[in-house]
Amino acid sequence: MATPIPTNHARVSAWSAAAATNGTILRARDEAPWAVGLATDSRAVLAGGAFVAIRGAQHDGHDYLADVAARGASLLVLARGHGRALPAGPDVVEVDDTLDAWGALAAAHLREWRRARRDQAARVVAITGSAGKTTTKELCAALLATIAACHATAGNLNNRIGLPSVVLGLEAHHTFAVLEMGMSVRGEIATLASVAPPDVSVVTNVGIAHAEGVGGGRADVAREKGALFAALSESGVAIANADDAAVCGEIARSRAGRVETFGCAADATYRLVNRSSLGERGSRLVIARPNGPPLDVTLPLVGEAAAIDLVAAIAATEAASGRPLTNALVAEALTDVRAPEGRAKLRALPNGPLVLDDTYNANPASMRAALDTLSELARARSSRAVAVIGEMKELGACSLDEHALLGDAIAHAGVALAIGCGGLARVALERASRAGVEVVDAPDVATAAEEAVARVRSSDVVLVKGSRSVGAEAVVLALENAGKRA
Repeated sequence: MATPIPTNHARVSAWSAAAATNGTILRARDEAPWAVGLATDSRAVLAGGAFVAIRGAQHDGHDYLADVAARGASLLVLARGHGRALPAGPDVVEVDDTLDAWGALAAAHLREWRRARRDQAARVVAITGSAGKTTTKELCAALLATIAACHATAGNLNNRIGLPSVVLGLEAHHTFAVLEMGMSVRGEIATLASVAPPDVSVVTNVGIAHAEGVGGGRADVAREKGALFAALSESGVAIANADDAAVCGEIARSRAGRVETFGCAADATYRLVNRSSLGERGSRLVIARPNGPPLDVTLPLVGEAAAIDLVAAIAATEAASGRPLTNALVAEALTDVRAPEGRAKLRALPNGPLVLDDTYNANPASMRAALDTLSELARARSSRAVAVIGEMKELGACSLDEHALLGDAIAHAGVALAIGCGGLARVALERASRAGVEVVDAPDVATAAEEAVARVRSSDVVLVKGSRSVGAEAVVLALENAGKRA
């Protein structure tokens, strides 16, 4: 489910690249000062473009310099020591770290984008959180696009390679940029925020997703996510989840001159006053806000978590645009909103079952939200709730406890049948079994798929969810294929 890196039309010269990256110019031709389009994939380099040679876990961009030159690249940004042996051809800039340079080039492009807007507002909305950040990003981008041209993160391009690639796609006609920022190691959010300094920062929630890489606990995750609030200037707006004390606590680090909160809490400035489930068609929502009458809208995404994400997106949109939304604008924005692949996407199978495909990833917060949605859909259809569960990865020392708590959540959601995909999922199944849930402890995802095909009934609602590396989408595919054969 990886998202391809998009092409861009950003301009850079050897001189501007060296200035932005604190690099050293080895070669700069006066007759061809500008490269148009920056890439880190040698296969995506266009004639007259620039190539930044990043050394990754699987490939080293420096191994492909001959291919890049043959494609007609006009500028190479390389790690020190790699440029001197190159034959005549492209301009060359050497830097200490090419990954840092990729971010620095994107940051320079964003500054130029702001300057190109001149007297017109250019606003960056940055969104992070342990769960819901992608949905919030999609909803915020859809809302802002009803007001002016909006550029947004595609798919999962939210890390140190992906986010700069999105930023480089900004063009002068864009008024808004909505950027998702992810985290798996210490300092990552702070680094991403330095590439794209936000005007509006949204933290959806703090769980223990990726806790293993940042210290192991929720407080460690809060510190990392809170870096997005710390990145705001005095003119910025911090938007925090009023229902999450860890999120609200991080506001203390921010210089933002304005703070808005969202959620169900009575003191939230943007508050979900009422939600009526429409089953598979989503929810009807009433949302109070500080300026303007309450909004009364229909959200075509299922579950309460998506509704809260919309409240956050509305708060961010009004902060970035400086104007209150209307029911009509929200309805227009939501017309074409659909759940992304693997993120609470409903799949009605030909043989009857309804599958809630939430296979993109999993952590404790998103698991609980998905189970709540499963329970709601099953009640609406008077159906049996089935959960196919994969392990939640990267939880560090919390792993055993969190998988045991997941078992409690499975039982609390009224799941009748739970099928595991191996690994620590069996800890959740053992706990759920003690609470009376029928469980099938499959050793791996392939066996789990076979068990699901054999056991799922035509009237069932089935949640399939696990961390990305589990590959739980194989279960969805097996159920779909079985449905076509029925």
